Amino acid sequence: MPALAALYALCARELGRQVYGPKQVAAWESFGADTPAFRSYILGADTWLACDVSSAQVLGFCGVDAQGEVHSLYVHPAQGRRGLGTLLLSHALAQARSQGIIRFAAWATPFSRPLFERAGLALRATVREPYQGVVFERYRVANFNEAC
Repeated sequence: MPALAALYALCARELGRQVYGPKQVAAWESFGADTPAFRSYILGADTWLACDVSSAQVLGFCGVDAQGEVHSLYVHPAQGRRGLGTLLLSHALAQARSQGIIRFAAWATPFSRPLFERAGLALRATVREPYQGVVFERYRVANFNEAC
């Protein structure tokens, strides 16, 4: 769990600043330090890891819960734009499909939205709401029409 929380925080710090301001990045990063909530976020889904076996470093993770909600999709910034996020998401969705799940949805950031859309989850809503006192714009994506 600590390795996943560290990767989550690293992604928030390094990737977040490409699409968010400093206060938003700090708020996003803080979730990784909230141990009970972060643990629930990871364990509340069937979470898959990509690891470098030679160094035992976690390179990315993706989790989908029993209702088809994509909880997480994070890839180490040094591994970005190499297809690992696509591979993790594809694997997690395929595993969920093997359990009979066919409807998928996620809350995407400006950074992750294109990857979800390439996987067949279309934009359903744009939401601006506060988290940790800072307003974020997030995108609801899904492969079905839903009321948000």
